[in-house]
Amino acid sequence: MSVWTDKTRASLIRRVKDTHDELSWRDFVTIYDPLLYRYARLRGLKGEAAREVVQECFAMLAQKMPKFDYAPSKGSFKGWLRRVANNKINDMFRRQRPISGLTDSFDQRVGSEPSAHDSWEDQWRRKHQRYCLKKVLEEASTVTRRAFELYVVSEWPVERVCESLEISADQVYAAKSRIRKRLRQRYHDLFNEVLVD
Repeated sequence: MSVWTDKTRASLIRRVKDTHDELSWRDFVTIYDPLLYRYARLRGLKGEAAREVVQECFAMLAQKMPKFDYAPSKGSFKGWLRRVANNKINDMFRRQRPISGLTDSFDQRVGSEPSAHDSWEDQWRRKHQRYCLKKVLEEASTVTRRAFELYVVSEWPVERVCESLEISADQVYAAKSRIRKRLRQRYHDLFNEVLVD
């Protein structure tokens, strides 16, 4: 698969400035809800606390996005969203810590920022990949989708896929090729306008 970009489509950012644009917000939430949740979990929050942080992030985004004005000199959207997430996560840790002061585990989580940064970058790429793959698979025929899922995702041997779906090996390879080509195109289309790093 080709190298994945770490950029956010500028048009999506512009569209979610309108808090009444439900379709754009649905796409925005589809992409960023799992990213924020996974990041909060990787930073050490439990399920309910991580979910609360995600809700707080979206509440802030809904408040700030109408006035959000991308300026490359001020940094990237990705970086800004990460700062929002980090602030909300740190707020949650402060609310959870004992009154007597910071716990050792809190000190370790706050001090592990390079690790948290790496997980943010990794989750950013993966979430955009998954979003595009989901859309591509929704558009594929049932046989093409199943061949790709079994051969590529589940890593079945080609003979087993052929037997299960009653298709030839050439059809399995063609399905893999078509989905990957469409996936690269879908990802390119997602980021085809002026890009916001």
